[in-house]
Formats: sequence, structure tokens, C-alpha cells
Amino acid sequence: MLDIAASHIVRIHINRVAINLPNPTTGEALYALADIKQHERLYREVAGDEEDERIPRDDTPIHLTQDQHFYSQKVFDILVNGDDHEIDTKQITYARVVDLYIGQGGKPSNEYLVKYSHGPVENPSGTLAPGQKVKVKDGMRFRVAGTGES
Repeated sequence: MLDIAASHIVRIHINRVAINLPNPTTGEALYALADIKQHERLYREVAGDEEDERIPRDDTPIHLTQDQHFYSQKVFDILVNGDDHEIDTKQITYARVVDLYIGQGGKPSNEYLVKYSHGPVENPSGTLAPGQKVKVKDGMRFRVAGTGES
């Protein structure tokens, strides 16, 4: 539990709405204050080329600075060879699906066959080739298999 007496009030912006709250706070408090829905995640904007920081929806202390900006974004739950993955983009590429299958740091190549099903109306099922991308929706399924070619 955070000691509110030891904190001070700062103004931040969540989805372009200014909010004054104690610093530090928790991710759980930020999600509640901004009414972030279950299938959305909260991110802290980071300057430069770094990826924006995902804020956990729990009691982890979050240290704030005056006028920081946060935003929420919908996430999609997908399955890759039966394993659950959460992505925050409306489309997914062949390379990203293969990355999710072989794990970060693996060596993606064109030696995989990627099939998908349970997709949105625009692309309910099919095959994803290297260089291609498809729209995603919650519950979409991907099956990755080696082609046996080298």
C-alpha cells in the first residue's frame, strides 16, 4: 500500500484528459481513474525511438512526472499453435506470427507455412505468406508449421 501522506499531487493526461493524482500511484488506480476497459491496455508515452511503456493492471507502484501522457489501446487475444498471445495491433504480419511461434531471438525465415482461422469478416481464414499481413480479431487462431525446405 502506498503512503499517501508521503506523496504529492501531479497532473497527468490519460487519453487527452488531465487528471490530478498522488505520486506515486499504482497501475490499478490509473486503470480505474481512466475507466480503461478489460480488453484495453494503458501505455505511458516515451520520447524518442523507445517503445512506449505498458502499465501493468496491478498494485505495482507507478512514479509519475508532471504532465506525462498516457493512452489506452485495445488488445487482441490470439492463439499461435495453441499458445495464448496478446497483441495490440489491428493487423499482424507473417514475421510477427513466426516470432510468436519460435520466440523472441529466434531466426525467422520463409521456411514456415502459416495458416489462420476464426479471423474477421475481411479474412476469416487462409494462408499468410512472407511479407503479408492480415487483420486480427479476438480469438483468431494461427497454425505455424515448418515446410521442410531449406
